[in-house]
Amino acid sequence: MNETVVKRAAIFSLILGAILGLVSLIPAIIGFALFTLSFLASIIVVLYMKQNEKHLGIIDNQQGAILGGLIGFCATIGFFASFSPMVCILKLIFKSYYSYAIPYAIQDALWLFFIIIFMVAIIFAMTNSASGMGIAFVLNKFEQLPKNSDAPLDIKIED
Repeated sequence: MNETVVKRAAIFSLILGAILGLVSLIPAIIGFALFTLSFLASIIVVLYMKQNEKHLGIIDNQQGAILGGLIGFCATIGFFASFSPMVCILKLIFKSYYSYAIPYAIQDALWLFFIIIFMVAIIFAMTNSASGMGIAFVLNKFEQLPKNSDAPLDIKIED
């Protein structure tokens, strides 16, 4: 897999995670956002990258799983990078806002907070890896490979 594809996937997943983190500030939507983050993030980013063959070419199941794991990990980091500070800010402004114990965890046990985020990111990376492999499998059923081509399908950009 190309390094440019991996960088773009990481950037797109960080943006998706940040958007989901900001949307999750509404307490009624946090369940949907966490479901999207844990199972659908890789599907959303891979389909966005496959749009018009702009950022991603044909991938096999192994590349889909690797890309899905990376997307799940980065999206979780992006989610917590936007969600946690905003929860702390909203807790300062609105005293009755439910803060999910994030300000207390940051204040009392910052190291434990980072370990929890890292472990959640690993779990979401595994679930998104399965989702990424599944979407690569489904896309390979619908895409037609070039007939007279023995060259690899991945684009290599050398600087």
